[in-house]
Amino acid sequence: MSKRAKKILGTLGLHILIAAISLAFAFPLLWMFMTSFKTPREYYRMPPKLLPNQLVIFHYKEAFAPWTINPTEHSEATYYIEESAGRVESVVPNIGHSLIIITGSVGLALLVGIWAAYALSRFKFRGSENMGIWILSTRMMPPIVIAIPLFWVMRTIRLTGTHFGLIMIYVMIQLPFVIWMMKGFFDEIPRSIEESVLVDGGNRATVMFKVIIPLAIPGIVATALFCIFLTWTEFLFASIFTNSSSATLPVVLSWFRQDRGILWGQMSAVMVVALLPLMTITMVLQRKMIRGLTAGAIK
Repeated sequence: MSKRAKKILGTLGLHILIAAISLAFAFPLLWMFMTSFKTPREYYRMPPKLLPNQLVIFHYKEAFAPWTINPTEHSEATYYIEESAGRVESVVPNIGHSLIIITGSVGLALLVGIWAAYALSRFKFRGSENMGIWILSTRMMPPIVIAIPLFWVMRTIRLTGTHFGLIMIYVMIQLPFVIWMMKGFFDEIPRSIEESVLVDGGNRATVMFKVIIPLAIPGIVATALFCIFLTWTEFLFASIFTNSSSATLPVVLSWFRQDRGILWGQMSAVMVVALLPLMTITMVLQRKMIRGLTAGAIK
């Protein structure tokens, strides 16, 4: 066998292996997507089937627009209502709660963290060498350790069950991560650029808004995306500090486990829709994210 043929076979085998691994990771998502279009009898059947005999959108109506359900629309409509134990509520308000909390927490964490990271990157003061490690070490603390003290603090100042209270907790959790990542990006920007701006009569504000932030946009995007992903799927603090009027999407998913079983159809429909914003953001900002993650790798 020639070297060219061996190279082609090796490349083909590598691609097949990568495709098999990718399929293994993607299979749970595919199963969830198919389950959202199955009837209860189909996703409870044994042996299970991946593809449904008939695609139905009833679970999406139950989860997002229950007021549009027509009892005569489907022959198994009664079965759906009985399965949910009479409880069919829209999760649209909870998606709004998640978006409000994510926007507020990520925006505030970036607003504070960028300035703190720039100060650690550019200014030397007593303890500055170890402060970055100390800030990052706070992120290593198990969340459950601070859950009870935080609950008593939030309850005392009457912020439990509010958007602002959960936003403050998420900012506290995200700040060490934002500061540490952004400090790495700022360290890669040459100081000579800032010095030339200062020599030409600019000040620190000019340097920050005209030079540093535009150059650090890929890093800011990558950091923001990681914060969004972490916040969108966070369950522990959301379940403790929210109530029925402010619950986020991960908390709502736990409500589908009821006395008559788990509502797999509605849960799958909500998870499919919950993935859409993350997939859209990742696809739109993919280039900037990759540039941010690989910044300084070939220095």
